[in-house]
Amino acid sequence: MLNYICMANSNVPAYLALIISSIIWGIASPVIKYTLNYLSPISFLYFRFLIVSLIMFIPIILRIRKIGIPKENIIVYVFLGLLCTPINLILFFIGIEKTTAMDASLINTVSPILLILCGAYFLKEKINTYEKVGTVLALVGTIFTLIEPLIGNKKTIGSSVWGNFLVLLSALEWVYFTILTKKFHKDKIDPLLLTGLSFFLGFIIMLPLHLFEITKYPVSLFSLNTGAILGLLFMAVFSSAVAYFAYIYGLTKIEASKVSVFSYLQPVFAIPVSILILHENLTPPFLAGAFLITVGVILCEHSSNSNRYQESPETSIT
Repeated sequence: MLNYICMANSNVPAYLALIISSIIWGIASPVIKYTLNYLSPISFLYFRFLIVSLIMFIPIILRIRKIGIPKENIIVYVFLGLLCTPINLILFFIGIEKTTAMDASLINTVSPILLILCGAYFLKEKINTYEKVGTVLALVGTIFTLIEPLIGNKKTIGSSVWGNFLVLLSALEWVYFTILTKKFHKDKIDPLLLTGLSFFLGFIIMLPLHLFEITKYPVSLFSLNTGAILGLLFMAVFSSAVAYFAYIYGLTKIEASKVSVFSYLQPVFAIPVSILILHENLTPPFLAGAFLITVGVILCEHSSNSNRYQESPETSIT
């Protein structure tokens, strides 16, 4: 699959950027889950947005002075910025706190399938038999994963199912962001500005929530253990500034349909790390869901690749 992508387009930096973001975000799920043992989702996101905002403040100011922001694009930047991190990460962090890192990572792999469904419903794009079968299998696998706590007889059944559902909502929101970013790229959306602005907005949103929370549950960075601090720094530096910029850069250079393929890499890194640092188990329901999702996405990608070979080089899904 990745061999096809590299041969189909010579934009190597964009593909390398997407591979880097996939590796970082694959590792991120178990890192988030581990760090949430010491921080609430609100405090975690507040500190993360604060650190990233401090890191990116000067680069963003220099970027604005260099290229400027047309007045007609300000609303677009703000809207996409809200979708990019604050809304998406609030849903994901609250969700992963209640479920396993492996479940969260696997559910996120259905984003490309959701892109196909959105294209068929909203853009009236045609989907062939392979895509229909693949989509059904992947969605059934996702349902298996969503209700896996019920099948696995976990103690926190209600909480885990709710967590899986919130992670799915974050995946749906990310698909919406991806489609809109491709749509507005014709207006010259800058990846660095969008990345930085999204975290500034996240900091503004989380500040009052954090201040309200610490009145009841005081928390300080200095009271955290070394592992939690390292987890927070990893999420702030690598999973935020580096991975988001890499993803948006790749998204603005190649077709959204090709970008979506890279999300399949995330569980490859998330599962072994989850087993090692969180001691999570591979349950039969999880394996069944993973198998169905894998077969489904292979069918969809096989069909998509066949269609791309028949398209002209200028054709892209936006």
